[in-house]
Amino acid sequence: MKPVSNLSQVPFVDGELYFVPLGGSGEIGMNLNVYQCDGQFLLVDVGITFGDDSTPPGIDVICPDISALRSVREQIVGIVITHAHEDHVGALHYLWNQLKAPVYCTPFTASVARRKLGEAGLLDQVPLHQVLPGSHLQLGCFDLEWVTLTHSIPEPNALVIQTAGRCVFHTGDWKLDPHPLEGDHYDDRRLLALGESGVEFVIGDSTNATVEGWSGSEAECHKALLEVIAKQPNRVAVTCFSSNTARLASLGDVAHETGRRVTVLGRSLFNYLQTAKSTGYLKNFPELVPTEDLDYLPRSEQLILATGSQGEPRAAMARLAKGEHQDLLLEPGDTVVFSSKVIPGNEKKLDRLYDLLSQKKVHVVTEKEAPIHVSGHPCRDELRWMYRALRPKHVIPVHGEERHMAAHAELASELGIGSARVVNGDVLHLAASGATMMAKVATGRLGLSGSSLVPLNHRALTERRALADGGLMTLTVVLDKKARLATEPQIQFVGVPAGEMDPESLLSDLQYAVEELLSELNSRTLQSDDALRNELQREVGTLIRRWLGVKPKQLVNLIRL
Repeated sequence: MKPVSNLSQVPFVDGELYFVPLGGSGEIGMNLNVYQCDGQFLLVDVGITFGDDSTPPGIDVICPDISALRSVREQIVGIVITHAHEDHVGALHYLWNQLKAPVYCTPFTASVARRKLGEAGLLDQVPLHQVLPGSHLQLGCFDLEWVTLTHSIPEPNALVIQTAGRCVFHTGDWKLDPHPLEGDHYDDRRLLALGESGVEFVIGDSTNATVEGWSGSEAECHKALLEVIAKQPNRVAVTCFSSNTARLASLGDVAHETGRRVTVLGRSLFNYLQTAKSTGYLKNFPELVPTEDLDYLPRSEQLILATGSQGEPRAAMARLAKGEHQDLLLEPGDTVVFSSKVIPGNEKKLDRLYDLLSQKKVHVVTEKEAPIHVSGHPCRDELRWMYRALRPKHVIPVHGEERHMAAHAELASELGIGSARVVNGDVLHLAASGATMMAKVATGRLGLSGSSLVPLNHRALTERRALADGGLMTLTVVLDKKARLATEPQIQFVGVPAGEMDPESLLSDLQYAVEELLSELNSRTLQSDDALRNELQREVGTLIRRWLGVKPKQLVNLIRL
């Protein structure tokens, strides 16, 4: 099915409900979901994902391409954010100027959003409305209810969306934690009541649908962290996801229990900590020790919380491992605890980090050595509990890669529940008989380059990757009016090693080769800038590859006198 460029081209029927994921289906991260009914659009979450080894150099933040929404912007009744994780709220300040719609979220999420909008200079422009957990709200034709669940951050909510005679339960991120250390318990009574009243569709988190059992409680993680940290004789540095407020609560308690003082390294970690405190969470978290006071504190009393659990090169943990952090130097006998899972694609970065720390004789503890991390997403037994409570007629797996969504659909089928597969850009008609794909819209990814959002397949980013792979060669040729060389060719290399060749000899040989080529070309080629540039790029590129084994990006400058 050929995608259309925007949602105004989709033949929606009044009185019917439609679902369109523009991010987060077929991938983990970058969640953006759209509901349509009676000419109105409701957006649920506007998130980012992060660059990895497969993305162009310099692209750390990636947003969904929302060009499909531009033609219907005036019909968007609201943007609802389910919780404050980056893959659900992180793109709001990048994309809001293209959406211009009011935003609705609970107080903790609103506090995170305000900080991001303020840093972007948008705080006074965005209508940001706080909604208490458990509230009801009518946005256009959409009747919404916030239902409290548990996750690794305060105030995670599912949405009950009712319109056009349909009832949809949109889970957001969730788990069933019987002992959450921060925030409310999940509202099991409301979940069971919804099952009694009738839920037709669950559109839900698939992240752990391949994993049997239960995700585990943060209370269990706290116990494991206490056991690990209590045994360490020297400084302990812990890295976790900055937004994992439940883990911060565990670490604050462990600091009290082990007689350690806490120092935070990394802006995002500090920001989430301050946001949690300002909204009534982490009330018992210890006062922070400034970095300048660490020299006066025995190593045995130091607990360092650092950003960089995924090996991010500019984060605090990477700089600690390299010995480049301006405020702290790890010493032999110290311990670093990675209280997080490894996101697929980050294995190599983390292996390099582990090696750097080991070279410093720093002890490294990961979830392979101790149960120091629990997931914030439901495993298969939690999915079974939820579906037995809600008794939906149909399940639409989202928030996962293909294998996760396939496992989620298979589990639903085991329970006798119909399921439908969806990927970004699919337009699903949600009817009593189930979900049917009836169109497809164009989607994509935008990388943040400086202050600009650029498609990842943009020529500039393709060229950047080529520069990273092979470096750059510039060739300047000056020709007189008769297309003869007016001076010897000028050649420069950037990021291209000469290998075993002498650099001066390499340049000399290439200059000679260019002169020979120009002497052999016919006048027609010499008089055409495009033809001459192509010929020079082809021949010189072949020589460089033959001599050095690489093919740098080539820039040929032609100057005619």
